[in-house]
Amino acid sequence: MAYIGKKPSDITRAIATYDTFTGDGSTVAFTLTQGASSANDLTVVVNNVRQEPGSSKSYTLVGRFTLTFNVAPGASDEIYVVNPTQVESIVEAGNISSGAITGQTELATTAADDDLLLIYDTSGTSLKKIQKQYVGVNINTTTALAEEPASGDKFLIYDATAGANKAVEYQYINPTLTYTNGTATGDGSTTTTTISSGRAVNDVLVSVNGFVLVPTTDYTISGTTLTFATAPAASAEINIRYLPLAGSGTYTNGTGTGDGSTTTLTINSGRSVEDVIVTVNGVTLVPSTDYTISGTTLTFATAPAASAEISIRYLRLT
Repeated sequence: MAYIGKKPSDITRAIATYDTFTGDGSTVAFTLTQGASSANDLTVVVNNVRQEPGSSKSYTLVGRFTLTFNVAPGASDEIYVVNPTQVESIVEAGNISSGAITGQTELATTAADDDLLLIYDTSGTSLKKIQKQYVGVNINTTTALAEEPASGDKFLIYDATAGANKAVEYQYINPTLTYTNGTATGDGSTTTTTISSGRAVNDVLVSVNGFVLVPTTDYTISGTTLTFATAPAASAEINIRYLPLAGSGTYTNGTGTGDGSTTTLTINSGRSVEDVIVTVNGVTLVPSTDYTISGTTLTFATAPAASAEISIRYLRLT
């Protein structure tokens, strides 16, 4: 339909909202039921006296929902606010108006990390966009899993390095540690034996005729080949114990030499007698009986003999 003159405004206005409050002599901020664009949009009346908006006048509007008086209304003062509530095609404090959300095309796939969502920031009292990767999960509102998670179950974590939420399988949070072993027999001349792949000197325990060897000193590993510093004697029983590998945990070791009198040795911090293996000249010592640990000090019950070879194997803690 044609019009003579200026086309009528397309802005739609809803029925004005009406809020009432009662002063208590100290409260200056009151929450409106409907947001407003500015303090000038509101009609604020205290004890039937209309108030003037402005930071140096009677009141201001903080955000869109907080009516703030410059001076607290007195105890029992009657306050009412008329808000014309202009309707726009936006989401206001969780209320959908004019089909702003429901009228849009639906994303029928999983949102990408950098896809944007529209949220209402209650602290800032304004609409903001947020990337999907920063939207967390409220664990308290979800159904509890009343059993141990399966290895394929996933947790949501925040990857601080990548700056994004990521899924991680339970098997990597609580890895299953598997122990295996292998055996061989010495012949007096052969210095090598084949072992499992992906291994290093610190994550295997090697013994010959029951004597535990010292990693790097008594043997080295390259690929699937373990090389002895000295060929095991003919018919010597070789035992290889593979310590479990999973996740990022690692094994380390330390060495020392006895002098016949010293009973202490400095070791790594955070250790106890149960998570280290101590050998002297290849003989495994008994925790608590043959040695104790306090802080970074390992104390032998009897000082290792002069030139005795001491080996400390640190078992992984995670």
